[in-house]
Amino acid sequence: RFPLPVLALLVFAVALALYRAGMAPGLLWGDSAEMQILAGIGGVAHPTGYPLFILVAQAVTRLTGIAPDFAANLISGVFAAGTLALLVTFLVRRGVSAVAATGAVMAWGLSFTFWSTAQRAEVYSLATFVAVGALWCTLLAIEHGRPVMRLAAGLLLGLTLTGHMAFGPLVAVAGLVLAWRVPRNGGRWFADEVLLLTAFLVGLSPYLYLEWADAHEHGLSYLRLVEIAQWPLGDVPVTFLEPLERFRWLLLGQNVYPPVHVAPTLRGLAKNLSDITFLFGAFEFGAIGCVLAWLGARAGWETQRRETTMLLTQFAVSVLFTLILSWGKIIAIFLIPAFLVFTWFVAHGLDGLVLWLNARPRARGLSLLLLLLPLVGAVTSHALRVEAYAHPFGPLRSRVLEEDDLPQHRLVPTMADQTEARAFVESAARTIPDSSLVIAEWREFMALLYLQRVEGRRTDLTVHPVGYPKLLLKVAEWQTHRDLTRHPIVAVSSLETLRPHLGAVDTLRFATGQRGIVTHVPLDTTRVR
Repeated sequence: RFPLPVLALLVFAVALALYRAGMAPGLLWGDSAEMQILAGIGGVAHPTGYPLFILVAQAVTRLTGIAPDFAANLISGVFAAGTLALLVTFLVRRGVSAVAATGAVMAWGLSFTFWSTAQRAEVYSLATFVAVGALWCTLLAIEHGRPVMRLAAGLLLGLTLTGHMAFGPLVAVAGLVLAWRVPRNGGRWFADEVLLLTAFLVGLSPYLYLEWADAHEHGLSYLRLVEIAQWPLGDVPVTFLEPLERFRWLLLGQNVYPPVHVAPTLRGLAKNLSDITFLFGAFEFGAIGCVLAWLGARAGWETQRRETTMLLTQFAVSVLFTLILSWGKIIAIFLIPAFLVFTWFVAHGLDGLVLWLNARPRARGLSLLLLLLPLVGAVTSHALRVEAYAHPFGPLRSRVLEEDDLPQHRLVPTMADQTEARAFVESAARTIPDSSLVIAEWREFMALLYLQRVEGRRTDLTVHPVGYPKLLLKVAEWQTHRDLTRHPIVAVSSLETLRPHLGAVDTLRFATGQRGIVTHVPLDTTRVR
């Protein structure tokens, strides 16, 4: 038996130690490198901007003096551990036994998506931490009707959306329930609705930082990178220069310019449904977790129907949102809000088993053994995940797809050995000729930008993203106005795309085994494959 603050602190310490053991030691590739840059210098991230992470990461970096690459990784681990500590406190305060609450957060904290994203620079752990607080305040506001708690819920629901838009369905359901449950008596009703909306809009206020950063060209701007990739000669259309248009695209453009409407197909929906089913039933919580969640939902329906109805609606809408609007390696990310609600039901399912054991004199004292259930479930789920790499499940071949493209062919996820990005940029800094135009895919592009923008090294290089065939416009402009013997063109990735346009080249060999090319001979920019 632990006092609740001690239990929460213990959960936090154990979780952080676990995540820290597998945490990436520094610079990473792609999106994670982007977040590491933003932790150092601020700016605007790729859609949907993620202002909450940027502001928190900058504060942590400046207050602690920790290098931005590791600080951004550490933020993920700290807020993941904080989420579990907050959730166990939340569950116990809501009447769940300490054993059941601990078992539920074990089940979630040891699941693959939660565990692996706690080891690298990403926005999910922070957004989930705020979402747990928002859900707690929402339930208290509904239950007790206190205006202060209702306003706190509105504020945190808005703030949750500045962490990640995948929480949109959860926020929408909670917000509508809050709005419906305000006192309904004339002027008092209207004033309460306005106050709730105001609190929600204040929660969204971190998005104003993105508008400011873009307008003042502060830090790294993804919107500026879009301009470079789409209009390499600087002929940006007036419409994309308008602040509202840029902001609208950042939120709604799905990172595609010009925005396109993608209609789901029956096969696509079937594949998504297969992937979602196996994520819950095999790769994340597994069969044990699903049984416990079902028991918890059934018990909640019998004893706390209003609360359970809201949570089941949030779960269903989050899954439906994921089914229709996500695909491939982002499916598990979009399911994080559903995983949160699922964990709530797992806790209540375990709590039912605790009560059942405690009601039997001979079984009293055995409830601690229930903690073996989430542990066995986690081991089984990770084993199934590893098996599915070689042998995907079901007719639609479902398996875990990592957002960072680093398959974890092991039971225990770890990124402690991820030093390749650092080795690459150090090697590139030594080997790339001076004053070159360096062409790179997003993966290497962001790592090289970290070298330039955060560490202030190799600023003589012009690093340009691959945006074929518009990239050839930049190449043509470069080789027209510069002497390639002194300002060569270097490609560190996307070599196959550029190969039809190349003449004589020299090979670059990086310490990571990757190869690049250097050309002092103009490319044939008239040939577009």
